[in-house]
Amino acid sequence: MQAVEKILLIYPPSTHIIGQPRDCAPPLGIAYLGAVLKKDHKVKLLDATAEGHQNLEDLGNGMLKYGLTYQRIEDRIADYSPDLIGLTCLYSSQMPFVRKICQLAKKLNTNTITIVGGTHPAFLPHEVLREESIDFITISEGEATLPSLLERLERGQDYADLDGIAFRRNGQVYVNPRTTYIEDLDELPFPAWELLPMEEYSKINIPMGGISKSRYWAPIITSRGCTAKCIFCSSANFWGNRYRTRSVENVLSEIELLISKYKIKEIQFCDDNLILDKERAKDIFHGIIDRGLKIFWNTPNGITLWRLDEELLELMKASGCYELDLAIESGDQEVLSKIIKKPLNLAQVESLTKSIHKLKIRTHSFFIVGFPGETKEQIRRTFSFARKLRLTSAGFYIANPLPGSKLYEICKERGYLKEEFDFETINFNKSNYETPEFTSRELENIRDKEYFIFNLGLLFRNPIFFVQRYLLFVITNPLTSLEVIKYGIIAILKTLLNRRKT
Repeated sequence: MQAVEKILLIYPPSTHIIGQPRDCAPPLGIAYLGAVLKKDHKVKLLDATAEGHQNLEDLGNGMLKYGLTYQRIEDRIADYSPDLIGLTCLYSSQMPFVRKICQLAKKLNTNTITIVGGTHPAFLPHEVLREESIDFITISEGEATLPSLLERLERGQDYADLDGIAFRRNGQVYVNPRTTYIEDLDELPFPAWELLPMEEYSKINIPMGGISKSRYWAPIITSRGCTAKCIFCSSANFWGNRYRTRSVENVLSEIELLISKYKIKEIQFCDDNLILDKERAKDIFHGIIDRGLKIFWNTPNGITLWRLDEELLELMKASGCYELDLAIESGDQEVLSKIIKKPLNLAQVESLTKSIHKLKIRTHSFFIVGFPGETKEQIRRTFSFARKLRLTSAGFYIANPLPGSKLYEICKERGYLKEEFDFETINFNKSNYETPEFTSRELENIRDKEYFIFNLGLLFRNPIFFVQRYLLFVITNPLTSLEVIKYGIIAILKTLLNRRKT
């Protein structure tokens, strides 16, 4: 038997690509867990990314770490003296920080239970549990598993048959893949917003995507999962390759709570697929209008273009939408259909983008280049297509094999991965594999050149939107803007020097 009275849930420090904003948003993973666990335990949340946002460390490979120092985190653990520490590892680049924090916890008290969750541990449980300071991994929905695990630990009962956990026993790692999922998401309480430093997020004001119309914003997720099979994505796999939704009433009630209690004026819908169920999405937007909820909103995690139409767009605008992130990925139809496996017809994208712009809704888009089988000419078509759309802004990234993605399986099977490949050092401006079509250096040079040309061209193609987007960021985040400009200039100079060497 082991008493578990006090629980500390930690969102670890984060990493970001040099020259880009250091986003900082409320971590919904530990907020949901905290809401579930606080019914029977004393729970504290520590967002180490938010509380140490100005603390920077150069990690090399074009990446910076930001967040509380290890000493500060150790002090917080020592002050609270928790019986259990839970950490989320949303990105593989956070795993070194998670590992170190677990080591610190065990150094302070070897009896402290350590549990980690998130995409990286879920897909690489054997590798993660090589670290002896980590006791358990929760696979996918920790809200479903963690209460049962704690109950058995406190009663001294065996937990070996629990669904969705991995653990080590007698030096051997055991993994129970998740087979059951929460069918009714309305059963979950709202995230424990009151346990998070909400004032810090408005003060820092760099949400996912980097831009907001108001300092008082909050992310919410109205659904889990996606039915698409894009090879670069691991999220659909993480959520069981199925789509589950919260009810319209449940979503609207949370928005009302955020407005009334936390003075939120902007919502970020962070679903993987907000409008897959189009009628449900319409009901949410109608509900915002009918209840007189005066909010702005956007979709920094992307919007499903193949579900959009004119009626839905007009409803989005009427309910407060000011920006849509278009998950286009490639400007070449063959790459989209045969390589990425994304169910999107590019012929529809141009007309949809024009309709969005007519409604005065900003557009940001994601593009990914460098997939196995993709040619240099197809990559150039993507940049050409992006310019043709006259987007407000766009992000161009290099395809990288994430744990749990089909892309990783392909690269591994074909022997494309570099010898030094490591999930924990992935940088989406760098290539971690080489194909018969291009070398990593060639791919990086193409991407860097086109990215620079595209963003410079935005100033001339769409000056009003350019000023609205970037001037707003400079005004609300002057110090971070100087940092972005400084590191951006350094990155450009390095790119030019590297090109001269090749």
